[in-house]
Amino acid sequence: MTGRPMRYRDAMAAEAIRIGRAVDALPGRLGDQHLPRRPQWTCGTCDGEPVWPCAPARVRLGEAYGRDRVGLSMYVGALLTAALDDLPAADAGELTTRFTAWTRCSCGTS
Repeated sequence: MTGRPMRYRDAMAAEAIRIGRAVDALPGRLGDQHLPRRPQWTCGTCDGEPVWPCAPARVRLGEAYGRDRVGLSMYVGALLTAALDDLPAADAGELTTRFTAWTRCSCGTS
C-alpha cells in the first residue's frame, strides 16, 4: 500500500473483481449442486425451494466455512452484491435478509 487514497473508479473495479471471484468459486464450494441460476438467483437443483440460497446451499456453505462466520458473511455479502446487480427491481432489504440472515450463529457459543 502506498499511502495514497484509492480512486473511486479503482475501488469499484477491485470490488467487481472480488464479486466475480465469489460467484466463480460457487461450484467448488457447493460441489456443482444447488448452484444459483442467474440472473434470477433461483436454485438450479431444488424444486420445492426455488430461491437461492436454498437450505442445502446454506448447509454446504456453512460446512465450507466451519466456524469462520465472518468469512462466510463476507462471502455471501459479495454474492448479495451480485444478486442486487442482477435484480435491480428486487427489494434490497428482502434480498439482504435472504442472503445474510442465516449466517448468524444461533448456537450460543463463540
